[in-house]
Amino acid sequence: MNSSAQGQQPSNASRPPPGDGGYSGEVRLAWIEFLNTLPPAARILDMSIGNHVPALIAAELAAAPGRDWRIDAIDPAGAEADRQSKHGQAGAQRIAFHADAAFARLPFEDASFDAVCGHHAIEFTDTGKALAEVHRVLKPGGDAQFTLHHADSPLLRAARLSHREADLVFAQTKAFRRLHKLVTMSQIIPDTTERATNDVRNAIRTLKRGLQVAQQQGGGRVLTVALDAIQKLLAARREAKPDAAGLAVDRAEAELRASVRRLADMVSHARADADMRLVEQAAADLGFTQIERAVQLHAGTEPMAWQLLVHRP
Repeated sequence: MNSSAQGQQPSNASRPPPGDGGYSGEVRLAWIEFLNTLPPAARILDMSIGNHVPALIAAELAAAPGRDWRIDAIDPAGAEADRQSKHGQAGAQRIAFHADAAFARLPFEDASFDAVCGHHAIEFTDTGKALAEVHRVLKPGGDAQFTLHHADSPLLRAARLSHREADLVFAQTKAFRRLHKLVTMSQIIPDTTERATNDVRNAIRTLKRGLQVAQQQGGGRVLTVALDAIQKLLAARREAKPDAAGLAVDRAEAELRASVRRLADMVSHARADADMRLVEQAAADLGFTQIERAVQLHAGTEPMAWQLLVHRP
C-alpha cells in the first residue's frame, strides 16, 4: 500500500521546501483544533520531516495555564524544528527531539502517547509500517492526525512546473556545465574563449525565453534562481581564480539540483483520492477506528492537503 520509498527513510532531498506556510491559515487551525482536545497532562509525539509544525504549535499551546504537556519529536532525516523562525524561537525548547529515529521503528514503549501527529511526513516513507508503529505507541483511546500532500494542490502543480524548468536548465541548455567551462579556463585563447562565452550567452537567452513562458503558466521559480545564480557567478568571475570560480559554479548547481530533487520527491509521494483510500484501508486493517479523511483547502477554495484522523480503541 506504499510509496516507492518502501522500506526506506526519507533523505534530506525528501523534505518539503522550507517556509512558514504550514503554521498559518487552515493548516494551523486544523492542528489547534486537534491538539485542544487533549488532556491537561498529555504526551504528544510529532512524526514529521523538517520544520515540525505540530510540535511547535503544541509547544505554543502548552504554555496555557493548567497544561503539563510532554512533547516528543522525531525526524528520520535528523532535523530539529527551526529554532530561527518566528514560530520556533519561543517553543522549540519545550520539545524533546529524537534525531535519526525511524518512522518504522519508533524508539518508544507501547502505549506511550495520548496523541500522534505528522505534517507532510508519513507519505515519504513506508506508510503501512509507520501506521503500525503509531498504533503500537498510542495509548488505548488515543488519536492520531496526519496531513499528506494532495496531488492536486497548487504546491504540487508548481512543483511539476519546476521539474520541467529544471530539464531546461540541466539537460537542454546545460547552462551550469557551460558556465563551468568558461570560468575555469586558465589560458586566454581567443577562439576557444569566444566559443565558450557564446555558449553561455545562448544558454542564458534560452533560459530567459523559457522564463517568460513559465511565468505565463504560473511557474518560473527554478529558472529565476538559475538565471540569478549564473549572472552573479559571471560577475564574480572577474575577481576569482579559475579553480575557485569553478567550485562556486559547482556549489550553485548542486544546491539547485537538491532543491529540484525535493520537489520531484514531493510530486512522486503526493496522494490522490485512490491512494488515500488505500491508506484508510491499511489503518482499518491495523485496528484503527473512527477513520476520517478531509481535504484542507487553500484560501477556502483549492485543495492543499489531505487530513487523516484515526483513533485507537
